[in-house]
Amino acid sequence: MIRSFALTVLLSAIFVVTNGQDVLVKKNGSTIEGKVTEVGIDRVSYKISSEVGSASFVIKKNELNRIEFGNGQTVFIDERNLPGKRRAQPASNSYLFGRHLINFSPFKALDSGPGLGLSYEILADEKGYFGVILPISIIFPDRFNYTFDGNGDQTESFYFSPGLKIYPFGQRKVTYAVGPSVFTGFGKQSRNNGYYDPNTGTYTGNNTETKIFRFGIIVNNYVNFQITERFQIGLNAGLGSRYIDRETYNDNRQISNGGINITGEFNFNLGLRF
Repeated sequence: MIRSFALTVLLSAIFVVTNGQDVLVKKNGSTIEGKVTEVGIDRVSYKISSEVGSASFVIKKNELNRIEFGNGQTVFIDERNLPGKRRAQPASNSYLFGRHLINFSPFKALDSGPGLGLSYEILADEKGYFGVILPISIIFPDRFNYTFDGNGDQTESFYFSPGLKIYPFGQRKVTYAVGPSVFTGFGKQSRNNGYYDPNTGTYTGNNTETKIFRFGIIVNNYVNFQITERFQIGLNAGLGSRYIDRETYNDNRQISNGGINITGEFNFNLGLRF
């Protein structure tokens, strides 16, 4: 109360000694030019015309940033905007919702088959426009798919695919992100090779196990639905290129399955945010 009264006395004194044009600067940056006629505890009266008997207007102090008087002196109403004083920043949605995310994927599909996934993500900046994600995936071995000649493959693998997520609209209840991931896959593949013996009229088969290694890049599109402050549901799908697809046999022979191949993934996840 004493502080407000002192400010009122100061502003009134300035008004008495000045005859120039005054400028009232609002917090939103807009200005009002006129003549300050009275400075009260919680409001400021002013006129926009110098004619006798002209209308007088009133504005609340909490709408003003400062008053620039005609004599060159400036009085700040909102002390948070004083020169040299750092303006307080509102809390960003990245901290409102939490910067850390752990997601479990009960269903994940890669070009090598279906599986499970687990990932950790951290928002790298205060405004929540960039995130770093570290996902791992386990691809289940599928059943042998025998063909008429007795051939069939079964693959089980493990993928690690760190990536960058870019949130062009920041953090919201429904959030979109896009970004590249570099994936590396390890695992094994069982090949069931068979051939037909015309002499006996039967198929003869043998099983060969190889180690597989895959490397490539995928660009994913993500959509997250923030159900509560802590719980979210997410979807992502992406396409990319597999640059290395190599098989190594027990006798150290290596086979490369072609050149650059198209690859992709789809993922549904449930997440915890903190």
